[in-house]
Amino acid sequence: MSGTASKSGMRPKKDPTLGFNDEKKRFKNAQSWYAVKNSSMPPCLHGLLEQNYQDLYEKTPCMLCSTTIDGIIFACNEFYAKKLGYRKNEVIGSSILDHTAEKSIQKLLDGIEHWKTTENISDVEIWLKRKDGSIFPILLHGTNLFDKNKKLIGKTSVLVDMTEIYKARGMLDSHQGQIKTQLVELEKSNALLMKIERKYRDMYENSQDLLHTMNLEGIIIDCNNSYCKYLGYAKKEVIGKHIFDFVTIQSIAEYENSFQVWRSTGNAPNTKTWFKRKDNSEFLGLTNTINRYDINGELIGSDTTMRDITDLYEIKKIVEDNERKLKQQNEALKIAYDHLLETEQKYRTLYEKSPDLLRTIDLAGNIIDCNDAYCTSLGYSREEIVGQSMFVHVSERSVRDLQDAMLEWDQTGSIKNREIWLERKTGGVFPTLLLSTNLYGVNGNLIGRIGAFRDLTIMYDAQKEIEEHKTKRLSAIGELSARIAHDLRNPLSVVHNTLEIIRIQNPDFEKSNQLKFDRIERAIKRMTHQVDEVMEYVVPNPLKLQQRVSLLDVINSSVSNVVTKNTEIHVPQNDIHIECDPEKLEIVFTNLLLNATQAMNNHGSIYLRIKNCQIDNDVNKSFVTIEIEDTGPGIPKSMLNKIFDPLFTTRQIGTGLGLVSCKNIIEKHGGRIDIKTEIGRGTTFIINIPK
Repeated sequence: MSGTASKSGMRPKKDPTLGFNDEKKRFKNAQSWYAVKNSSMPPCLHGLLEQNYQDLYEKTPCMLCSTTIDGIIFACNEFYAKKLGYRKNEVIGSSILDHTAEKSIQKLLDGIEHWKTTENISDVEIWLKRKDGSIFPILLHGTNLFDKNKKLIGKTSVLVDMTEIYKARGMLDSHQGQIKTQLVELEKSNALLMKIERKYRDMYENSQDLLHTMNLEGIIIDCNNSYCKYLGYAKKEVIGKHIFDFVTIQSIAEYENSFQVWRSTGNAPNTKTWFKRKDNSEFLGLTNTINRYDINGELIGSDTTMRDITDLYEIKKIVEDNERKLKQQNEALKIAYDHLLETEQKYRTLYEKSPDLLRTIDLAGNIIDCNDAYCTSLGYSREEIVGQSMFVHVSERSVRDLQDAMLEWDQTGSIKNREIWLERKTGGVFPTLLLSTNLYGVNGNLIGRIGAFRDLTIMYDAQKEIEEHKTKRLSAIGELSARIAHDLRNPLSVVHNTLEIIRIQNPDFEKSNQLKFDRIERAIKRMTHQVDEVMEYVVPNPLKLQQRVSLLDVINSSVSNVVTKNTEIHVPQNDIHIECDPEKLEIVFTNLLLNATQAMNNHGSIYLRIKNCQIDNDVNKSFVTIEIEDTGPGIPKSMLNKIFDPLFTTRQIGTGLGLVSCKNIIEKHGGRIDIKTEIGRGTTFIINIPK
C-alpha cells in the first residue's frame, strides 16, 4: 500500500507528480481519511464526502500545503501555488524552505525541529517568498498526518495571508502620534484580530474558520464545527436552514441582490454582511465564495468562508473618526493662523506707520528691522540699515550714553527716557528720546529688543529759543552783577586790610577776641569767594595754560582753602602732570570740596583720586581722571538734572553759580564732569581732562 513501509522497512519513493487522489491513497491512514473509513456513514456517502473535502482542499481561499516530516511539499491547493506565483507542478516536490523568506528560515527550522520532537504545532508568523522575489507575511498552522501505526509522517498546513493585517498595523503606526489616546484600544483590537485569525487555522473539521456549503437555493447542506459554535447552534440546527436565516434585517436586501447576481453569473465577490447569532447578537462578516460545479460543469452551489471583521470595522471607524477630528483641528488651526496673520498685519502696520523711529535689534546688538520713519529720518534705505550695529547711527557724543542705556536694559528689561543723539547719512545730528522694551519668542525666550526714538528736534529748537531769551536776560543781569561784584571788592579789601592793621597794632586785642577775628575772616573769604564765582560766570577769563602742572600741588592748594574741622580729606599719593590752568582748576576743586563738606555738615570723609584712563573708545586720546568722593547723603534723582543749572542751590547761602563755573572750566579744558551718586552712600564727582 502506498504511504506505508515496505517489507524491507524502506519507504516508497516519493513521486512529486502524484495527484491528490494518489496522495490520498499513500496517506489513507492519515487522521482525516481514517475518520471517514471507520465511521458508520453509509458507503454511498463516502464518495460524496471525499469529493467535498477534495473540493474544499483545492478551492478554499486560504493557502494549503501538505509536507513530509522533512518539509517536502507533496500536495498543495491552487490558491497556494498562485499566491506564490508558481504553477502547481512547480511546487510539488520542492521544500517549504524554498518558499520562505531568508529572514524567517531559521524561525521555521526551529519550529520544524520543535514539531518533530513534540508533535505539537504552534501558530507562528513567518514571511513567504514569491517566485518574483517579493515577500509577504503569513500566519502558519497545521494538522499532523499519521500512518496506520499512528507514526508522524507529515502535516497539512494552513497559511493565512497577514498582509492586510500588517497594513492595518502600519496604518495605526502612522497615526500613532495623533491618536495616542486610542493606542491601548488599538493594541487590544490587534490582539483580538490575531485571535480571530487563529480561528481559521484548520480547514478541515477542526478548522476554526467559519465554513459552510450551500446549494443554488441558498440551503446550507454542510458546515464545520467552528461555524456552528460561532453562531451558537448545533450542526443539526444549521444544516437545512436557509442562509438568510442568519442574516440581519439591515443586510437582507443587499445580500439578496448579491445572491441573485451569483446565481445568474456565478460571480460572487467578497461581501460584507451583518450576521446574527442564536442569541441575536450581531457581527460583521466578510464572506468569500468558491463555486461548486457538478460533473457537467453546471453550478450547483458554493463553499463559503466567513470571517468576523467586526473589530476591523471598529478600527476603521476609529481611524475615520480620528481623521475627522484631525480635519476639524486643521480647520481650527487654519482659522487661528488666519487670525494670527491678520493680527500680525495690524501690528506690522502700526510698526511701519508709527511717527516714532522704531528699530528692532537681536541679542548681538544688530539691527534686524526698522520702520519707514527710521529710514526717512536717517536718510538710509532699509537694505542699508538692516544688519548694521545699533551704534552705527548713534552720534559720537551719545555712544557712552547708549552703552549705559544697554546696561540698564540688561538689568531692568527696558530703557526709559534716555536722550540719544542720532547721526544722519548726510552727517547732521539730531536729538531723540529713547524708550525700549524686550522682544520675546513663542517659547517665552528673549530674542531681541525694540527701541523707539522720538525726535526732539522741535523741542530742542524751542528750548534753544528759550535759552536765547534767558541768555539775554542773564546777560543784562550779569552786567549788573559784574558792576556790583566789582564795587564790592573795594569795601572787602578795606575791611580785610583794616583787620590786618588791628592785628599788627593791637596783638593783645586780637588774642582776647580771636573767635571774633576768625568769624570776620571767614565772612570775608566767603564773600570774596562768592564775588569770584559771580565774576567767573558773568565775565569769564580765558585759560592761562601751563605745561606740566602737578595735579597733586593743585589739589593740596585747594584743600588748604577749605576749613576741615571734623572732615577727613584723603589726598592721593600718586601724581600726574598735565597741561592746564592751575588757578582755574583750583577754583573747581575748591568748589567741589566746599560742597562736599557742607553736604556732610562737616562730619565725614572725602577721598581724592588721580588716575590715567581712556574713554570714548578713542585710542588717540589719553585722559586723566580726578575723582572727588564724599560719604554724604547723596543727591536725589529729582535734583540731578538741575545740578549744573545757573542759580540753582539747596543752601541758604550761596550764589548757585559754583557748579556752573566748574562745568565751564572743565569743558574749556576739553574735558567733562559727571556725577555718580547713591542715596545714603554718598556722591562722587568724576572729572576727565585730556593730558
